Amino acid sequence: MADPAQQTKADEDRERVQAVKLSDRLGDREREIALGVARCLTNSQIAAACCTILPTVKAHVSHILTKLDLNNRVQIALVVYRAGLV
Repeated sequence: MADPAQQTKADEDRERVQAVKLSDRLGDREREIALGVARCLTNSQIAAACCTILPTVKAHVSHILTKLDLNNRVQIALVVYRAGLV
């Protein structure tokens, strides 16, 4: 029988690898927007930090959700954290 700690570590490793694969599908600007989402910034705050306009940030968030087959901003943040981007 497997040690529960080893099983948990294996699950974490699997999640990290999957998150890295997903994050690799993002372009540089999408990655920058995803980092803002992971830092709990609003779209307006992300726009200011990235020197862009709000509709552009909204479009990038929508593209990220579609590209990675995610449903919400929390899932974006989880991918970013699991991939070790923050």
